[in-house]
Amino acid sequence: MRRASFCHTGGFLFSGLLGFLLLSSCQSGTFSSALPVIPNVEVIGEPGRGVGKLFQPRAIVTRNDGGCIIIDRSGRAQVFDDDHQVIRVWTLPEWSSGHPIDLCMTAEGTLLVADTHYMRVIEFTEDGEEIRRFGREAGLELVRGIDVGPDGTIYVASYGEHDRIFRFTREGALIDFWGQRGDGFAEFLRPEGLAVAPDGTLWVIDCGHQRLLRFTPDGTWIQTIESAGLPSGQLSTPFEVDVLDDGTLFVVDRSGCRLNLFSSTGESLHSFGGIGRQPGRLHEPRGVAVTLSGDLLKIYIADTGNHRISHSVLDWKEMR
Repeated sequence: MRRASFCHTGGFLFSGLLGFLLLSSCQSGTFSSALPVIPNVEVIGEPGRGVGKLFQPRAIVTRNDGGCIIIDRSGRAQVFDDDHQVIRVWTLPEWSSGHPIDLCMTAEGTLLVADTHYMRVIEFTEDGEEIRRFGREAGLELVRGIDVGPDGTIYVASYGEHDRIFRFTREGALIDFWGQRGDGFAEFLRPEGLAVAPDGTLWVIDCGHQRLLRFTPDGTWIQTIESAGLPSGQLSTPFEVDVLDDGTLFVVDRSGCRLNLFSSTGESLHSFGGIGRQPGRLHEPRGVAVTLSGDLLKIYIADTGNHRISHSVLDWKEMR
């Protein structure tokens, strides 16, 4: 659940350098350029550090009242309404050591921020008032994905010396953790984004193995979606995932510069994007959030390398 013009300072030199970086940082070539653009895209934000501007946005979530909240590498959370106007800005308590990768919305309308490099989770009101922080004392390392289950259980992906999934109560008390680093069918190599499905099962992006793994809440493996590669419908560097109530998965692929859609059974449904600066193309996307109201699907993508949010409103009935 997640716009941009580029600075003209530097003229042709800036344009040429940016073009080179775009081509060299994403695995583009034939596969990327052949992808259809994301349809009906509007761009939120533009490069910069002022209000309404973005510097490498990553963590993104939709709001209950419409619009989205984005945290970028300037250490700020910016709240956008449905008209893409900034209605609120606040700063994280600490961010010089690193910046959050993910955040999610609770049933109460508060925000859980995966404060990645501080090895903790912080809960805020939408106004930025801190409610609680937890997780460091439980053994969290680099905190990546975060989501809340239907019963209020908080799930957190962590990697470092260990690659694990942690479970916390709604109040932040540790329940347990599971998983380990390895190449087995239920092991991880850098878990990144995660999302809780409507049935309470958990999808985890196993970035290093270019796959998605599905688990029960207590960590029992159920399913793997594994299709490594660059062609449409495959995974290169999957980074973040969101899921609709019908089980459809939305996966942003950082190196592939694309958005992949999968059914809950692992069938590839759509691939959009490809490397570029024009609306509908992407550069190293790192976050995605989706929401469905009736047949109206809203997709927000943290288009990190383009310093913007790509927002698309589509007819879900026509896409299925």
